[in-house]
Amino acid sequence: MPHYLKTPFDREVDAHPEPDWLPHAPMIAAVERGEELPRPPRRAAKAPRRHWWGLGADCCYIVIKSGLYLMACWIIAMGLPLMFLLLLTGGQMDKGLVFLGSLFGAYADATPDRQYAFAAQASWVLVALATAVAAWRLPRFLDEVSDGLKTRRKVS
Repeated sequence: MPHYLKTPFDREVDAHPEPDWLPHAPMIAAVERGEELPRPPRRAAKAPRRHWWGLGADCCYIVIKSGLYLMACWIIAMGLPLMFLLLLTGGQMDKGLVFLGSLFGAYADATPDRQYAFAAQASWVLVALATAVAAWRLPRFLDEVSDGLKTRRKVS
């Protein structure tokens, strides 16, 4: 009698299933032949979720950058006539002020309809000048905003 009890569960089973039964049989055969294994298809990574606060941050960034852009355009547009005046007077401020004094003295002495016509024309000229400055600076502004929106951290 043996010194230990051997049950059917204790015996090693030498099982050789049919190769067609194994779903990975072609892989095993390819490894045995030394071939490269085909790579399993990769699942695309999930697109990151956009949260409402990210959209809010982008909107605030656009509003702040647009405000700075328009403020700079108006400052440039209002400073250009002064620069033109200084260019005409050769950089001498006293001659420029004399010219402005005579211009505004004539404005005060003019009839109300002429004052209105001058003010309307001057405002149209300033608006046209501001529009020209804004149009000239617009491509650079749009590039800065698009670059700022591509980054995670917004810098003004």
